[in-house]
Amino acid sequence: MKKIFQIIFMSTFTVIINPSFAVDLKVFSGGPFEAAFHELAKDFEVSTGNRMVVEYGTAPQLQQKLTENIPGDLMLTATNLMNRPENQAKLIDGTMALLGKGGVGIMVKKGNTFPAMNNPDSFRNAVMQADRLIYNKASTGLYIDQLFKKIGMAEKLETKTERFVNGDDAIQRVIRGLGNEIGFGAIAEIKLNESKGVVLVGSLPDEYQNYTNYSGAVMKTSKYPKETQQLIEYLQSDKAKALFKKTGID
Repeated sequence: MKKIFQIIFMSTFTVIINPSFAVDLKVFSGGPFEAAFHELAKDFEVSTGNRMVVEYGTAPQLQQKLTENIPGDLMLTATNLMNRPENQAKLIDGTMALLGKGGVGIMVKKGNTFPAMNNPDSFRNAVMQADRLIYNKASTGLYIDQLFKKIGMAEKLETKTERFVNGDDAIQRVIRGLGNEIGFGAIAEIKLNESKGVVLVGSLPDEYQNYTNYSGAVMKTSKYPKETQQLIEYLQSDKAKALFKKTGID
């Protein structure tokens, strides 16, 4: 009996002091990673026992998380946003890592005719002929606005432009649309929704393309900095990179 008690006691004691017990890691992430995380989250849990609890948001929404010190473990968003001095102060030094980059894609409602938009001339012609141009008010949409200004078309296109708070709302608008309408969004977000009624026509012409770099870092509000660092390392693995590429993140 004494020996049995010792075994039970040591097992219990080991569980209590073992720092590798499963934890829930709160992840604040940009939308382009959603498709990849559907699969990676399951594999990460099987591999480590820890669970990813992901909350997606636009760049402004994720900025607000940092500004207000909302408790979380991993922040994953645009690198240029994370590099702001006021945001660096909210992240643990030495933990930030580049996880991928995403480009801007062109989408139409499933069943609609694909416009030719693979070079500057065809792109300009397609947007001029479109009944509506649809995109978000976040980083992708801000870039499209800048692009139209740069190529001298902003004023001509303004009356038929519709902007939405986030990428998902813009995609849903394209799905509901009628006629010759063209949408723009993060390639990864468009691919995520192809089964719901949108089609990825392709990326912006090389001359007009814009890539957003995405990085992850451990937040100072993290309760589990060690486990979160392990998650970052997992997201840098060959398996994660291959899935990122498959879902539209290079």
